[in-house]
Amino acid sequence: MRIIQASCYYPPHVGGVENHVRELSNALAESGNEVMVLSADIPHGGESARNMRFRAIELFPGYVPLIFGMSRLKYMEADVYHSHCPPPFFSQAINRYRKHPHVVTYHFDLAVPERVRGLRIPRVVAKLVEQIYNRHYAAQLLDECDAIIVTGRSYAETSPVLGEYLYKCEVIPNGIDIKKFDSVIESTVTERRKNILFVGRLVYPKGVEYLIRAMPGVLKDVPDARLVIVGDGEDRHRLHMLVERLNLSSSVEFRGFLGFKELVMSYLQASVFVLPSFTRLENFGIVLLEAMACRTPVIASDIPGVRENITCGNGLLFTPCDVHSLSDAIVSILSDDERVMRMGEAGRQLVESKYDWRMIAERVMQLYQSLR
Repeated sequence: MRIIQASCYYPPHVGGVENHVRELSNALAESGNEVMVLSADIPHGGESARNMRFRAIELFPGYVPLIFGMSRLKYMEADVYHSHCPPPFFSQAINRYRKHPHVVTYHFDLAVPERVRGLRIPRVVAKLVEQIYNRHYAAQLLDECDAIIVTGRSYAETSPVLGEYLYKCEVIPNGIDIKKFDSVIESTVTERRKNILFVGRLVYPKGVEYLIRAMPGVLKDVPDARLVIVGDGEDRHRLHMLVERLNLSSSVEFRGFLGFKELVMSYLQASVFVLPSFTRLENFGIVLLEAMACRTPVIASDIPGVRENITCGNGLLFTPCDVHSLSDAIVSILSDDERVMRMGEAGRQLVESKYDWRMIAERVMQLYQSLR
């Protein structure tokens, strides 16, 4: 089957959607399909036999690209077109030019954060932008596509956009390449430490500030606990200042971006992984699966979509933005080594049974075939 995957960004740009598109495309290609990935030319370069990049400029760096030359899609034949949004630009163009079924993976609702690149966004402006997007872009896109993939039922059912399109929605979760993780795990000798790990972009909606503010409460009960922050982003300086202000410099480590082997080592050395995101921009949390693949217990905000990954004793949920709830959850795991092992094993069994990319790709292929 010839498949076109389209996403505004694609690696080397880093993010959950980009990783999703890359891993799904690889899994589909491994099963014998011909896959072409369309993306914006940001960062520049990187076009290959399987990745066609379109000239683009960023309206809001790291968030929204303006892409040119979409009319080329009218000359691109495929058995199935599969686009990923938001942003909606490729999805809209495919609806306009396609000759065969179009599947949209709706990754998350547009939720304008209170602060972008240090600038506060007035709530009235944020609400206006969200309403315009929902009514004039997302609704039209979902009206015209043939099927919608969502990564969690609870997220779709609480979405201000997806409610009237649930009949089109197919729940297919994100996944990870377990073999890739095992290749590092099997060659690594390390010990669990009292590390609390965060992996992700350092931006306001990720809630890293609340994780840092939870550390004084954690240190009262677990004095040797250490917060390890992996990733970079526009809020890094602000978070550094918060750490200094709270006198936590000896207990918090910023590691920046890491290569894959170093990233897996960070998971293996941690006794708990925390995802403190608190907005609808977080709909799943692939990093939770990565932690579970490394037998690391997980703690996450109790928000739609994300909460579906905390099951079978693999971790805990906490009230979003509640520092005391978060510190209590961290302490309850860090202070019990047997619980760390038990939760870690439960998480590993969960990803093996449900979240391997090869299983996910099979389900996506079944959806494609049902539309032909």
